[in-house]
Formats: sequence, structure tokens, C-alpha cells
Amino acid sequence: PHSTPHSTPPTMSRAPLTALAFWLLPSVCRAALGAVKLDNYTFDKAISFGPFDWLVKVDKTYPYGDVEDAFAELCKHVHPVKDLLVGEIPVSEYGDKENEDLSEKFGVKPDDFPALFLLKRGSFEGRVKFEGFADPRAKKPSDWDDDEDGRWEAPMLKDITLANLNLWLRRQGVKTPAIGTITELDEIVARFMASGMKDAEIDAVRKLAAGEHSNDKKAPMYVKIMEKVKSKGADYVQSELARVKKIMTGKISEEKEAELKDKVNILGVFLEKQP
Repeated sequence: PHSTPHSTPPTMSRAPLTALAFWLLPSVCRAALGAVKLDNYTFDKAISFGPFDWLVKVDKTYPYGDVEDAFAELCKHVHPVKDLLVGEIPVSEYGDKENEDLSEKFGVKPDDFPALFLLKRGSFEGRVKFEGFADPRAKKPSDWDDDEDGRWEAPMLKDITLANLNLWLRRQGVKTPAIGTITELDEIVARFMASGMKDAEIDAVRKLAAGEHSNDKKAPMYVKIMEKVKSKGADYVQSELARVKKIMTGKISEEKEAELKDKVNILGVFLEKQP
């Protein structure tokens, strides 16, 4: 049968829509949640806007895999840091080779992807590339013999993981939230539990929670727990741990569950540090 002007064959009507969906979807999903897509039109404007630090990832157009998952996790993890912005520069190797000039500006080639740079206060000239760093938590083995084994060096952390990227940013002076518990506060807790629960240790944690760790929602938990332990005694830790775990068996929101998991981890530090 002949088609009328108002009856377009299905293959004709769906093809443009399919093509449109194909091109619109990647453009929407290209940047990770919490990251800003940058290109050679917006890059210079973006990094010069306000006194912000920028973490910029230069990568292929459609990244995937464990590294991209780690980057996506980091974007969410650092969102409380008000003076840090995260950007992605997708570089196309085909067609118009979108953003290839930006890739060259950063001095990276496709074989280097993904490449991550920290631009403190938006300074391109002062950019720092993530190339791995010595593990600051590593300790020289007690049985290490320099004469026999050579000069000891801490292992390098080169893999792009949430933990490594977060630690690297903190070492660069970016006040990102710690993952798990906060090592610096854990050390004060150890002194607090061992030295008779002195007010000076609570004051030290309170100062750090208001300053260096002001972006970390876990820091105030340390202060509250220390105050409770001071007023109720060390037995409070075990009883509170049991109470929190019981709450977690009930129906609670994902946000509350994450908060209580943090509290369980921190209470575990107090329990471990008891003399």
C-alpha cells in the first residue's frame, strides 16, 4: 500500500531518533558524577574562575574499567571540599580529534591516559602530575640489613585507586576527607586512652576537627566519643558499640548506615587502644 504524507514508514521515523539518542547519551554521561567536562573552549576560563584547586583528568573519550571506577568514587568522596573542583578532559583520537590540543598542552599522549593533574589555585604552570609516591605508612622491617639487603626504600603507590588518589591529594595540601578512620586522630586517641583521658587530648582533637579536618564528617565523632568516655568511663566504648550495631540491623537509610559504619570503625579504634 502507498504511504500517505502523514504515515512515515517505521524505518524512516526511528532512524533519526536512534542516531539522536546515540549521540546525546554519551554527551550526557561523558563526565563522572561530581566532575565538570572541560574542553579547549572552557578550560582556561574554568581554572581562572575563583581561588579553587582543580583535579583534572585527561583521558580517552569513553573511559571504563577499575581506574574509571576509582575516579568516579573519588569525585563523590571529595564533594565536601568546597575549594576543590574536579574536571575531565575527554580526548578523541578520531574524527575532529576533540581536545587533542589540550592533551598536548598537558604533555600527555594517548599511551599516557588516564593522566591526572592537580592545579593548586588554578595554576597551570604549577600543575603536579600523579606519578606515584612513596607509601608514608610503610616502615622499615626490623630485620632489614642495609649491608646485605641494600638501602631500604618505602614501596611506591602508583596504582590509581581511591585510597591512593585521596592520600596523594592530602599530601599535596588538599583537605580531603580521610578514608576509614583518621590516622592523626587515632594517634591522639591512643594517648588519650593510655594517659588517663586528659582534657588536653580532647582539646587537640577538637582543634583538628575544626581546622585541618573540617571537611571530614568523621572528625566530630571523635570529639563526642572522647567526651562520653571521659564522663562515663572506658566501658562506654563497648556498650555504645553494641548499641550502634543493633541499630544497624534495623531498617535505616543508606546515608545513616554509612554514618553508623564510620562510628563503628572509630569506636573500634577506642576499643583497640584501651590499656
